[in-house]
Amino acid sequence: VQVPAGTGEEPVEATDSAQTRKFTVDGSNFKFSPATLKVKKGDNVVITFRSSGGIHDLVMDELDVATNQVGDGEEEEVEFVADTSGTFKYYCSVNGHRKMGMEGTLTVEP
Repeated sequence: VQVPAGTGEEPVEATDSAQTRKFTVDGSNFKFSPATLKVKKGDNVVITFRSSGGIHDLVMDELDVATNQVGDGEEEEVEFVADTSGTFKYYCSVNGHRKMGMEGTLTVEP
C-alpha cells in the first residue's frame, strides 16, 4: 500500500484498516517524502524506505528503528510497534544529510 506523498506541511496518515499501518517513504537529496507520518499507540508500523538519488537511510533513535543504507532505486522495509506516545524525528544518518534538512516526524497519538 502506497501512501500519497504529502506536501511536507500536512501529516500523511496510513490508509490500512485494523492495527497495521503501512507507509512508503522516499529519501532523496535532501528530504523525505512524506516528511510527516501519524499513527496510534500500539499500532504495528511498516515503513518501506526507498532511496531516490544517492545513498540514504532512515533512522529513528528513540524507537530503535533503522534501515541499512540503500542506494538509488533500492528499498528496505522496517517493522515495529509504536508503543510510546509522542513525536519522534526520523533522519538520514549519511554524513551531513541530516544537517542539510533530511528529517521527518512520526507522531504516535495516545
